[in-house]
Amino acid sequence: MKPYSALYYVKENKGRSLLIAIMFFLTTLLMLGGNYIRSNYYYWEGIIDFTEKVVEVEASVNDEEFRDYFAVIDKLSNDPDLTVMLHSGYGEPSMDWTCTMGFTMGGYATRFNTPEDMAEAFRIVGYHGDFSNLRNGSLALSKAMANNHGLKIGDIVDENYGLSGTYTLDALIDEDTYAVFYVEEYAEEYLMRAHVLSEKLSYPELINRVKSACNGNQCKIQKSWRDDIDGQFGPIDLIFYLALLLLSLVLAVSVNSVISGHYHKRMYEFGIYRAIGRTKRDVRRKVAAEILLTDAVSVVVGIGFVELLTFLLNELYYIPGGRYLPYWSKIGVIGLIISNICVLLPTILLRGRAMCKADVTEF
Repeated sequence: MKPYSALYYVKENKGRSLLIAIMFFLTTLLMLGGNYIRSNYYYWEGIIDFTEKVVEVEASVNDEEFRDYFAVIDKLSNDPDLTVMLHSGYGEPSMDWTCTMGFTMGGYATRFNTPEDMAEAFRIVGYHGDFSNLRNGSLALSKAMANNHGLKIGDIVDENYGLSGTYTLDALIDEDTYAVFYVEEYAEEYLMRAHVLSEKLSYPELINRVKSACNGNQCKIQKSWRDDIDGQFGPIDLIFYLALLLLSLVLAVSVNSVISGHYHKRMYEFGIYRAIGRTKRDVRRKVAAEILLTDAVSVVVGIGFVELLTFLLNELYYIPGGRYLPYWSKIGVIGLIISNICVLLPTILLRGRAMCKADVTEF
């Protein structure tokens, strides 16, 4: 190992290098912060997925005798690629849930006219579980949603949970979705809404098929919730990025303060390098290599720490309570990269420039 190499210096100066590493380690914690922010979106992913597999068609308020509505339903029912479930749809009160960050969220519930419709819809959507006990007045929740409320099969769920009536929890869905599903039979003259599903068509194909059937008729189509949810969480992501830049600035100043003192004590060392013929480019490379090596080790250790901490939090606390903290998220990774770059680049540039000015004749 060459004495001039970055690895040699880090190995021979473990104490000083450890202090710098701890400062870089702090940037990885911003990944954890991003994962917490993204955990809010996690609760809506199952709802978005459901609304992209089940399209709701509803009679327009201007269609007083429901002629347009029944014309559309007739077209959809005669389409061999579609399954139409009448007197079903969104509109019932939902249940709130406690998210990973500790506050309450909620907002999606849908109902089916018969137990057979609900079981068939779950099969098409891809939900798994025991749906044999469904009946009129049944409620179906995911296991995660039930755990979030401390509910189990057979429990009564009523107005105390935000519902408009009294239901029995008769089915648990294996997949994590925070929607509420009812079975409530309606007479034929009520509830001019229907679910439209397909085992063959993708969501774009399904929604276009429904739009085509509604062409020229007064009907409302409930679209995917994706755009609405993305729009609501967009400002939260923006706030995170602004906070990220502010924290990165604070970290950059702190790291440079620590490293400045560290390299100031090495001015004589770098003065000797210059005296024996090392160029300014060589000095910059050495400084960059030392800082990059320390940063790389810190980031790897930091990511490992974040993943281990996330695992422990999930297994011991969040999952048993029907919540979840993502191990990775796009916003978390972006947060780590931005923070690390904001701290790393100024440190390398400033320290490299300072060490190039070292002159052995001044000592």
